[in-house]
Amino acid sequence: MPSQEFNILVGKNEGLSISPSELLELYFFGIPLKTQDGKQMSDQVLKTYIKSAQEEIEGYLNVRITKQVIEERRDFIREDYRDWGFVRVNYPVVEPISLIGFINDVQQVTYPVEWLSARTSNDGHSFFRNVYLVPSGTKAAQYSGITPHVGYFGASHIPQYWKVRYCTGYNQVPNDMLNIIGKLAAINVFHIMGDLILGAGIASQSIGIDGLSQSISTTSSATNAGYGARITGYLADLKLAMPRLKAKYDGFEMTSL
Repeated sequence: MPSQEFNILVGKNEGLSISPSELLELYFFGIPLKTQDGKQMSDQVLKTYIKSAQEEIEGYLNVRITKQVIEERRDFIREDYRDWGFVRVNYPVVEPISLIGFINDVQQVTYPVEWLSARTSNDGHSFFRNVYLVPSGTKAAQYSGITPHVGYFGASHIPQYWKVRYCTGYNQVPNDMLNIIGKLAAINVFHIMGDLILGAGIASQSIGIDGLSQSISTTSSATNAGYGARITGYLADLKLAMPRLKAKYDGFEMTSL
């Protein structure tokens, strides 16, 4: 049986699309992430917020950002085979690995990897969510049972028939997606840092010595954060950008009843 090897690279950022140092450079330039006694916010805190933002975007766009192999069970739908066959999957397909047909847990057919293909756009960032099945080369499919192509009790739909494996994710995350992840992570950090300007719940501070006084006020209040303007700006950017990213990377599906 032919085999195909995939090396999934996990970068130095531990699977994160943006590193803590990059987050600080891009979204906190000139802002020290320290407490009043000089304690620096740890990289682990930043990694947690980056990971949270990344997972939120993955769920919203129905993508996987880091390169990985996905295995799914999908239904057989005869209508998909009027012309050339394809299997619809959950995530964008970078490279198909295998396609095997099952009736329950009994294997029926295995297709050569040479028959499988995926489609991508010219920018290298937009992948389609189909694994296409087109016979090619000298290798033949291996049959070991009754396949739905011949007819399985006249069924036009067989639940959980296909077991499909494919590679998804990005070698280089698109910049528009990175920008959204960075801003989502930064908002959470700004909420914390706003309380640390003068101290949690403190909006102003005054010092007086021998007739001399100094007063410092911030935008912090019971209902406003210390970096409220920056947070509001990022939220406005997200409100505009998120629908565009949804249309670009997720698109829409049409179903009929």
